[in-house]
Amino acid sequence: MTPAVNPFYVPRRQAPRWLAAIAAAALGFALWAGGAAAGEENLEIELNKAENSGGGCLASFVVQNKLGHTLDRFSLDLFIFDKDGIIARQVLLDMAPLRKAKTTVANFSLTQVPCENISKVLVNNIPSCRSEDGTLLDCLTDLKVSSRDRIELTK
Repeated sequence: MTPAVNPFYVPRRQAPRWLAAIAAAALGFALWAGGAAAGEENLEIELNKAENSGGGCLASFVVQNKLGHTLDRFSLDLFIFDKDGIIARQVLLDMAPLRKAKTTVANFSLTQVPCENISKVLVNNIPSCRSEDGTLLDCLTDLKVSSRDRIELTK
């Protein structure tokens, strides 16, 4: 068939380049779509900064809600460990609401001792994690934690 009759006609000498370009575009799209889908289904909490304030330790958390739901109920059960690795305090933090696809910063007083006396903060549990439509979610499984401070944040 000639080009006038078949709109999909590609001369043989151009076909390999044309097919290679299509294949490269399809592969790029598949990698992009797979990476975006895999990266969206989680909740990320970062201990961004801890500083002394009024005799205690004020912690700034950066939370990225990538769960696809606004969380109208969300709380963290944290254990604070001193520099010797001994539990110093348990804290329950209410961070709700956390809007979907949004980064939120929350500041909380962890203890009434200076930050230098804290070695680690453990996310022990997430006792409350509920979406805006009332669905209870297992946010602990999808939780990723990190720290930019010398105080370690673990789960």
